[in-house]
Amino acid sequence: MSILELIGETRTANHLREVADYISSHPEEFTETITEVFAGNAPGDMIDFKHRFLDVVDFLPHKYSIPILERSVNDSDSRVKIRSLQAAYRTRVESLNSQVLKILEDTDEEFEVRKWAVHILGSNDSRNYGKVLRRLARDSTDDIRVRKEAVYALTKVLDDESIGALCALLGDSEVEIRRSGAWALSSIKSPESICCLLAALEDDDEGVRDWSIRALRDMDDSRALQGLADAISRSDSNEQVRLVRLVIERRSEIILRAIAELLLSDDVDVRRAAAWAMGVSPYPPAAAGLRSLTNDVDEQVRDYAKTALIRLGGIDPSDLRL
Repeated sequence: MSILELIGETRTANHLREVADYISSHPEEFTETITEVFAGNAPGDMIDFKHRFLDVVDFLPHKYSIPILERSVNDSDSRVKIRSLQAAYRTRVESLNSQVLKILEDTDEEFEVRKWAVHILGSNDSRNYGKVLRRLARDSTDDIRVRKEAVYALTKVLDDESIGALCALLGDSEVEIRRSGAWALSSIKSPESICCLLAALEDDDEGVRDWSIRALRDMDDSRALQGLADAISRSDSNEQVRLVRLVIERRSEIILRAIAELLLSDDVDVRRAAAWAMGVSPYPPAAAGLRSLTNDVDEQVRDYAKTALIRLGGIDPSDLRL
């Protein structure tokens, strides 16, 4: 039985292992077969065999999988090309990087093809290809979807240049790129990004602000937390409510002190959020402010304040009807 006959049968895992064993035992036939299947002038009925070879790639040693991938990543059929790039990503074949780079730089390629090219370069050799990914992320003329994929890949390139590039994206004209940049910095959690994230708290887009808040909140850095505390104090009422709900889980003394000051706000929504937060993260210094809110004109404020006092042990819950 030839390789083509064997590979054309059912594709169970056990069968694919049998095909892989046969290929390893018949290297000359393998070379002749893939040359025939992946030839530029191969007939259309070879498409199915190309997919069959890609099915078995994960079961082959690199000695045999690489020749398949080298041919299939440049195939004229986009489905074959995408599957080969996915396989290259899984198997981490660095020898394909130069071919993958050419695919990425071809702006006429389909998005799905270039997407996998981005992630191969980002995972195989992020140090050497970091500059390519940074340039792509900043290129306002390129497909915004590809740029976003490049931003994601940069979260794996933990160097000063990449953090600087992500900070620069917070000033991009495209809101989706600014959101992606803020999200990426929230994943990296580098203190080097504190200044640009604090500036992004004034972005017009809620999504950018939210990811920037999360990024600062999750850093183990007093400067980041103090920056959030300052933002809580100086923001308008709507933004104060947003900030409180996003940062309360940090349970930081700096943050809790800033939220406690909001218990005296003239805005009922702000008082509600602050009283609720004190119930989520009890803060003893806020007890006096909470007691004053038990007589607030707003029922929700009163209930939140009483709940917070119960958690502080400053009030007997049996005396309350919440």
